[in-house]
Amino acid sequence: MIKALVAVASLVLTVAAAQAAEVKVISANGMREVIAETKAKFEKTSGHQLNVTVVETGAIRKRVLGGEAFDVIMVPSDVSDVFLKENRVTAGSQTPLIRVNFGLAARADAPRPDTSTPDALRKTFLAAKRILITDPATGGITGVHLMEVLKTLGIAEEMKDRLVPNRGSGHHAERVVKGEADLAVQAEHEIRCIPGAAFLDYPKDLQRSIVFIGAIGASTTDAAAAKSYLTFVTGPEVAPVIKAKCLSPG
Repeated sequence: MIKALVAVASLVLTVAAAQAAEVKVISANGMREVIAETKAKFEKTSGHQLNVTVVETGAIRKRVLGGEAFDVIMVPSDVSDVFLKENRVTAGSQTPLIRVNFGLAARADAPRPDTSTPDALRKTFLAAKRILITDPATGGITGVHLMEVLKTLGIAEEMKDRLVPNRGSGHHAERVVKGEADLAVQAEHEIRCIPGAAFLDYPKDLQRSIVFIGAIGASTTDAAAAKSYLTFVTGPEVAPVIKAKCLSPG
């Protein structure tokens, strides 16, 4: 009887191991905190293991179009469309995850700069001595968008020496709160969730709203495992985490 029970247990473990998979996830920064917060729960409930890489969108584009394989990708919709066109993601698997807007961070306990119109935003930028930004050279969306805004406002050259590019992850708004800069430019959720920081919206004409898309890699070796993760991150267990991270559903 004992031998039989051991045999059954061994068989169950073997089947479970065969069903478990390593799911390789490549994501842009917008989903960084949601993934980190929910990773353990997915692994515990599914039996799968997540192998996660989070980098700037520009780096993801280069890696994926250069041939890097993955099971699940999480990127802005325009990049996801490029991957679909290049047969890097599975047709029909694209799923909205979150929506992200951009803006500026200022100290909440200081007079709030005016960004309500393009002219007001222009004056606010020119009044700042030090502005923290995501390095546009990395392809980070907030940095790239900022440079487009500055060109539209006609002050790109005047602002060059005031911009402090950051290639790492993290919330620039935290440094503004500490007094290390006058302003920071980043995604809305990376500002709103920082105690002591005030979010300043771009004028409507200069705002850009990004929908992050999750999709299954065309070269995945386990589409079922990849789909289970996409289902998880768009499901009811993750929705409260998305809200808690000051994000909006896609």
